[in-house]
Amino acid sequence: NNIMMITKLSHFNSAWKLAAVTIVVLLVSVTMMLQSLSLGFNKTKDVQIKDAPVGFVDANGSGSDSSGQCLDLDSNQDMDSLVANARQIFITMPAKAGGSSMKDFTKLCMKRAVHDNILSREGLWKDYLVDSLHVQSIIASHLYREADFLRLVNSPSRETLMIHTHREERSRVASAVKQIAQSICGFTGQYSNQKQTVATKFNVRNNNTHCILDEGSFVNEITANSAEVGISTHRLLTCQSYKAIQESAPQLVFLHYKQVDKLQKLLAKHHCPEMLDELPIRANMAEDKSLKVLLHKKGTDEARNSVDLEEWLHAKGPAMEWTLKLSRDASCQAKTFHMEDELFACPDETLRVTSASID
Repeated sequence: NNIMMITKLSHFNSAWKLAAVTIVVLLVSVTMMLQSLSLGFNKTKDVQIKDAPVGFVDANGSGSDSSGQCLDLDSNQDMDSLVANARQIFITMPAKAGGSSMKDFTKLCMKRAVHDNILSREGLWKDYLVDSLHVQSIIASHLYREADFLRLVNSPSRETLMIHTHREERSRVASAVKQIAQSICGFTGQYSNQKQTVATKFNVRNNNTHCILDEGSFVNEITANSAEVGISTHRLLTCQSYKAIQESAPQLVFLHYKQVDKLQKLLAKHHCPEMLDELPIRANMAEDKSLKVLLHKKGTDEARNSVDLEEWLHAKGPAMEWTLKLSRDASCQAKTFHMEDELFACPDETLRVTSASID
């Protein structure tokens, strides 16, 4: 009996030890699992509260909830789909942002012309509406004022697409200044009807390759110019404009002006495929203007005190906006800068803007 009892106690002790070891192992496993879950939770939490950098775009071309959506300009991609589904497409822009090229393309694609910059000429709209049963599906126009931009944004439709070509303002102003100089030297555009007056005012001296202008008079013209310089991004993208985008949620795409060649291909694919072999259509391009412009400080030696306009712009550019008050119409520039950061981060520099992305 004693032997049997000892044997039973021995078996009991072994079973208890095994159970104790099992319990310890289970406790260790549960502890490790809880620690792992805790680490994972903290890691996830850190990711959730971390702000995405400005212009963040993932591999699929989409950003955070507060960001716009990058669009691909290749055939059968995002932008192609938007163009295909839109019954009315408005292409808008400030001065010096690909407007002349897009207006010439539209005229050829639609095989008819509407009044130049019709989206800024309200008095012509009713005539346009009743002129023909079939209105143009694409209209390209410069916009002059904030009100012109607001009219389109505040009239959203699921069948309407608004594409606004954009150019960084300092680059746009430099291009506008060069355009003014070329027009003065060639007595073209607004300077074509008063050749003698213009020549005297700017002290124009020119030949087939060079043109010299009085610096002071030219600077005054930059300040006063309401066309090339004045039709600016600052006039169009204002606090009221961004508020209207938030409230009306139009189908709105910002596109860098250097991407208009790709845009023409997508538009032609759906509206004038017979033009595909003729693209791109380009007009008023800087490389087409070979006249070298020099600025001369009045009352000084012309040969020693004349500077190339390109060099002048490079030196004066950073100071022009504040000295000449070129940003006097600006508001909510932080939103424009944020939009530009996102736009320029997109591979095709094309950004679909939503109500949520205008923070």
